[in-house]
Amino acid sequence: MSAPRPGDLVAISLSGVQVFITESRTTADAANASDIVGRLASLIAARFTDEELVFPYSARVAAAPNRIVALVEPGTGAERAREAVAAARQTWQSWVERLFSSARETPGFPDLMWAVAPASGDYTAQWEQVHTALSARKRLRGFDFPEAVDVGPCSLAPRWAAERRAPQGVPAHEQDQVLSAAGWVKRRWHAHPALPSSSTTGFASTSSIASTPYRIGVLRAWDLPDVRQNAVALHDAVREVMGPGRFREAPVTAVWPHRRDAEIVRWWEDGAGPWVWSDAWQEERLTREYGVGGHRVDPSAVRRGRAAATALRESLEVEPNPYYAVVVADLDSLGKVLSADPVDPTRHRALSQRLGELAREQRREVEERQGVAVYAGGDDLLAFTPASTALEIAAACRDQAGSDPTTLSCAVLFVHHIGSLRQAILQAQELLAAAKSTPGKNAVAVGYLTGSGSRATTVRPWEVHPVGDALQALRTFRPVDALHTAGGLSPRLLNDLYRERWALADLASIDRGRVYAKEVARLVVRHGGTEEDARILVGLGACEHADPERAPVPLEAAKVAVFLRRQTW
Repeated sequence: MSAPRPGDLVAISLSGVQVFITESRTTADAANASDIVGRLASLIAARFTDEELVFPYSARVAAAPNRIVALVEPGTGAERAREAVAAARQTWQSWVERLFSSARETPGFPDLMWAVAPASGDYTAQWEQVHTALSARKRLRGFDFPEAVDVGPCSLAPRWAAERRAPQGVPAHEQDQVLSAAGWVKRRWHAHPALPSSSTTGFASTSSIASTPYRIGVLRAWDLPDVRQNAVALHDAVREVMGPGRFREAPVTAVWPHRRDAEIVRWWEDGAGPWVWSDAWQEERLTREYGVGGHRVDPSAVRRGRAAATALRESLEVEPNPYYAVVVADLDSLGKVLSADPVDPTRHRALSQRLGELAREQRREVEERQGVAVYAGGDDLLAFTPASTALEIAAACRDQAGSDPTTLSCAVLFVHHIGSLRQAILQAQELLAAAKSTPGKNAVAVGYLTGSGSRATTVRPWEVHPVGDALQALRTFRPVDALHTAGGLSPRLLNDLYRERWALADLASIDRGRVYAKEVARLVVRHGGTEEDARILVGLGACEHADPERAPVPLEAAKVAVFLRRQTW
């Protein structure tokens, strides 16, 4: 590519994206929010030619980043920026009007900001100027929220007032949702024919994601009479309970393909996810959710469904895992990489192209391991995955990034499938922030949040002496069928670590920790482990960043490791 001519440098930013995505009750809300923002960013990018664009490198990328940068003809930058921002806002308003058949206010969304550095011939100075201006602009928040009278706040985003009634076409079971205009657009994005969603089949629920390995097991064992009989019985009971007019979810990409009993098998791919647990068959809850619009939930159908789910589990001799994982990742210090010499549009376009490649690789790694990506932008990732594949996905995305253009920090949070999605995303983001706050970044955080509310987290570099592979080290408490003598290290070690935590911490300060290491080894061997297991645990404690007060005692790491043993089969 020839050297670009001097021009105005335009930077347009979509702010508040993480908040908009986090303000979600369902996975479909989160995916729809990401799609909405991606379409607005792509619309802005399309206002510039490929020759003008710096980020993204082309207007034809699948999803543009939240910040669009372009070099345009001298003297035209401000006008081009205003036109692009106006087009995005008008498009958003047209989507709102299509849903409600009239205009609605959504103050503060989309939150679009722009800055222009006049043509000077010095791209480095322009780059610094526009990004300094945008950073300053973000600190000046406008309070353009009008007063709302006699209406409550939106249940997803209390900063907005709720609509007095749902838009037309909303199913009866969602009519009582308390949502703002922006919340309704997010909720109905994939279901309303006049809205340009990337998907018309919705998004797999947390229950479907958690149960994906179990459902694959059902389909693999389909030729066994007991399995097929119970799978069909579950399908029939669900159809009776739900009634007519219910939509299926989007199937998880990696669900096992099957050709026989096609209609029921398709349901096992895209509809069975929430129904495989016996405790999902609670008459009161199902009546409240599905006994609407004149439909009556038959108690006998509920009993048959519960019996079928129980019998199917017994036929397979395996329990469906009630946990899924939220995987979030972010490139480390990307701003510094962009500001490093040489700061020129050619290098920046190459970096943008590399981020596009990473985005495709991240999505592939997620989908090949039975997960679903909410967004994969190369520089950041949000995905929901089965518990059994989450750590593999985190490691694979980290390996794909390597150090080109920089290292990747990641967080994996295991969550019960009926827990609050919003809380899960927020806590996963907090875990990622903890990983990125470690010295040198390039770190991974792993945690869990159980259905009863108990939690634990561990944070450390991906690789640090004496822990060469952080995720592999957390597999110390192996399942009883793993290749390990005496069934592996017993989870009862946790009790000893907790009881002796202060004494162990004192021992760690004596004789360079040798006495402490011997005492940990004694406890580990006592509970069925090996000297190598003890060495790994001592190493985990030595590089722990989540619990510095009790370090180097590896209590938090051991809690997470025990959870992994129990819930990530």
